[in-house]
Amino acid sequence: MPFQVSVSDTNRPQPRLRVLGHKYFQLEDSFVYVHDDTVVEVPGCMPCTLRTDLASVPAPLRGLLTPYGRQLLPAVLHDDLCRQAREAGADGMLLRRRADELFRLALLDEGVGQFRSLMFWVGVEVGRYWDFTRIRRYVLIVQHVLGMLCWVVGVPWAVWSGNGAVALGLLVLPILSALFWRRDFPVAVLGCLVLPLVAPTYLLTIATAAVLWIPDGLAWMFGRRRTRTPPPLGPPTNVLGS
Repeated sequence: MPFQVSVSDTNRPQPRLRVLGHKYFQLEDSFVYVHDDTVVEVPGCMPCTLRTDLASVPAPLRGLLTPYGRQLLPAVLHDDLCRQAREAGADGMLLRRRADELFRLALLDEGVGQFRSLMFWVGVEVGRYWDFTRIRRYVLIVQHVLGMLCWVVGVPWAVWSGNGAVALGLLVLPILSALFWRRDFPVAVLGCLVLPLVAPTYLLTIATAAVLWIPDGLAWMFGRRRTRTPPPLGPPTNVLGS
């Protein structure tokens, strides 16, 4: 079993998460991830240095990818490895790359589909550039946007216009430009494929949310006050899990 209670205890872990505000959680129980010869322990207990937001999925994309479910344990594992990478100084970029790869493997071990695992992986790889670079992170995003436009807009337009040479050029241009990224060639190419799926969902969700915010905005403008009622089932808890 990839995730287990400890090196000697192969039972599946059931970690508890302490709620920290509206977004973050703190791991209370340690667990271990085992993949072939790789063994990674994720420490728990109080106090604990690990603060996690589970899978870091932007709110508008949670209709496609949720921050919990099968990806919960891989996400907590990844957050702890990212914490170590941030504290590693000059070696942080290399450690983060390894953390992202372990995250992808852990997702597959947990039964997350191949394509969803790649979507998560591309997201954290973009996050790696965002955390550890200044200019290249923007260049990578431009690579993804231009590649998407080439494939989604340019190629169909060229085919419709009957210009096969232009269509072929637009088809291979994102692949050729992705060679600039060398070892991160898959990230540059896959981002161009994932973005056409992510971008419409992101924009549509934001537009829908804006419409739903109108009544709340009007209520705020006219000075209505919210009333708070006590929970119907007793006092709340700030710990998730058994």
